[in-house]
Amino acid sequence: MIVSNDKCISLSPIESSDIETIRKWRNNQEIQKYLREYRLFAKSQKEQWYSSMIHDNRFEMFLIKDNNTLEVVGVCGLTYIDWINRHADVHIYVGKDAVWIDEKYCPSALDTIIDYAFNTLNLNKVWAEVYEIDCKKIDFFTKKGFKIDASLRQHYYYKGKYYDSHILSLLRGEHG
Repeated sequence: MIVSNDKCISLSPIESSDIETIRKWRNNQEIQKYLREYRLFAKSQKEQWYSSMIHDNRFEMFLIKDNNTLEVVGVCGLTYIDWINRHADVHIYVGKDAVWIDEKYCPSALDTIIDYAFNTLNLNKVWAEVYEIDCKKIDFFTKKGFKIDASLRQHYYYKGKYYDSHILSLLRGEHG
């Protein structure tokens, strides 16, 4: 378990018993529209995801837990870790009540996973792909010091329209 500096949240490894909660969150249409995966997940698909993830050192995924209530509220982590070039794709969302990005858990969780990436895993960069329709997450990442490195034009299709996808990143030297 990794406890945040402000003691608000903890990051805990995902267990097989957490699969159903994550599946329900991922299948919620308010959350799903912001994710790369467009399909609804069956339980067996999430079980397969979990099994492959825990056996692959390119994935470090965690549950976000409220330290006061001990309730699981979301997910964050690092995927596609490139151990040679020292970077990873960072993910974060609050699934509880389909909040997505909030001001209570997400800032603490992102600070904690970034600290883990830079100071434990010795990564040099964390990056994220965020769709143009996800203004909340673009604003969240930029307030945390992320810069837009690139925009992929009409890269994401949602409800009959194509949207740009933005690649944002934060370098170790930019992290305060």
